[in-house]
Order: sequence, then C-alpha cells, then structure tokens
Amino acid sequence: MSGKKKYPLLLCLLMLLILSTGFNIHTRYFPKFPVSVGDSLKITLPRQGRLVDGKPVGKNWVNLLASPADWIMDTTAYSIKNEELHGDYFGGQFHNFAWTKKTYQDFELQAMVKLDGKDANSGVCIRLNPVNADNAPGYQVDMGPGYWGSLWEEKRAGMVQHFPESLAEKLVKKQDWNHYYIIARGHHIEAWLNGVKTIDTVHNAGFLQGAIGFQLCHGDKHTVLDVKSLYIKVLK
Repeated sequence: MSGKKKYPLLLCLLMLLILSTGFNIHTRYFPKFPVSVGDSLKITLPRQGRLVDGKPVGKNWVNLLASPADWIMDTTAYSIKNEELHGDYFGGQFHNFAWTKKTYQDFELQAMVKLDGKDANSGVCIRLNPVNADNAPGYQVDMGPGYWGSLWEEKRAGMVQHFPESLAEKLVKKQDWNHYYIIARGHHIEAWLNGVKTIDTVHNAGFLQGAIGFQLCHGDKHTVLDVKSLYIKVLK
C-alpha cells in the first residue's frame, strides 16, 4: 500500500478512536442525571460512609436513636429501645410513618436496616414534610422487593430513580442487616446500598428540608422493620 493511501486510513482510525474515547469519558465521568448503573455492582462507598463497630468514622455524627422523645410515632407500631428502632405493622388502608421532631436540610445519613414479614415494604425517609402518619410527602430511599436501592418521592413524583431488581437481588441480604449511606446536598441525592451506589440524581422539584423517618407500608402486607446505627451529620 502506498503512503498516500496509508495515511488517510490511519487518520480515519485515529479520529474514530478519539470519538469513541471521548464518548466513554463523557458517560463515565460526567454522567447526566439520573445515572444508569448498568450491570455493575462495584463497591464505591466513600471512606466517610463506613461504619466501624456500628459507628461512623469521623466527627460530628449525631445518633438519631438516642431517645424516643426525639420522634413522632405511633407507639402501637413503633418502639425505640436500646438505641434501636423496631416497627411491626400489618398494613391495611393506611401507611404508618414515624419521623424525627427535628428537620434537616443538607446532610449525610447512615442506617443499618433489616426487613422481614409478608411482602414487606419500607424506606429510609428523608426531607419528610408529614401531614399525619399516613400522609408524609418526601423522599424514601426504598426497601422491599422491587424497590431496594431506589429513590421514591411519596405523594409527589413517585419513582425518581429505580435500581434494577435483578441487581438488588444480588446485593441485598434478606432478613439480615443492610447498610444505607445517603448524601443530600441541595437537590442532589446520592445513596449507597451495601457499598454500591444505587442512587445519584438531581431532582429539582423535591423538598430541600424535612424530617428523617421510616415508613411501614399499607396494603395486604406485614412489614417488620429493625433499624440500628442511625446517624446524621449536618453539612454546611
């Protein structure tokens, strides 16, 4: 092959390589929201999201389960003892939410959660603005078959970002403790389930402030929820 024919071909191959590389860099490092996690279960939990002996690393973490007096809850369905929350609810017509008396804006949140029961469904709730125990608009970092690792907005947008159930099946420890690490900063919500990032979205229509809480779902369900190591760090 002559040089005149070789160089245009090499130039074309080089241009294709640049375009291909540029696309990969864009989608990998500068993702649009919401992010599609594809089929990856890579552990990407930041250092500040780790728990050591049930406690977060670093300073300025506050235990949200230090006292039941800090919560608004239906004591027939929820209890807080020895810095652990327990919920047991047979569903029916209404949801049953519990939430902190204090509200929060930007924060990091740690939670160890365990779910059991019949078709159980719950969620780590953030930026709740409750009307009552059944009507509590705000976000849920969800829990339950088909919902683990997803972000739901109660009474508003519904499903904001869905994590594939096929991946959650490989990630969730059934009837055992699972770890959520959540960052809420402005309208940007991120969450890691057992070290894997499952939520990364900017949802401009959502609340910027509200309570932390939990949901016991309505319907033909029996939800048994246990929570320990519930810590929050306010971001400034």
